[in-house]
Amino acid sequence: MIVKCKNCLPVDGIEIPDFSQSTKIELIGLTAQSSLQSIKFIVDNFNLSHRDAKYISTHINAIYGHCNRCNYDKLDEEYVQCPKCGALNFNWNTSNEKSKTHSP
Repeated sequence: MIVKCKNCLPVDGIEIPDFSQSTKIELIGLTAQSSLQSIKFIVDNFNLSHRDAKYISTHINAIYGHCNRCNYDKLDEEYVQCPKCGALNFNWNTSNEKSKTHSP
């Protein structure tokens, strides 16, 4: 899948790997700790350039549903451009509400 951000280079966008759910979870955690760690992980495991790995890392949402650029809080798609500012967001929903059990 090719994704584009109106605020970033390259203008033509980049091809992103088909990340597994577990990889998305790991990348969110690494990005929260250090964007350098997530960039290194992407370069090492997906054979992408540093530029493309940085592009991906920069666009991973810190909080599901919230734009990284303007903090708009109603994003509801996985790869979505914010309707308020136009920034690309990797809005990965990594919680699995259906599998959670209720404990008394």
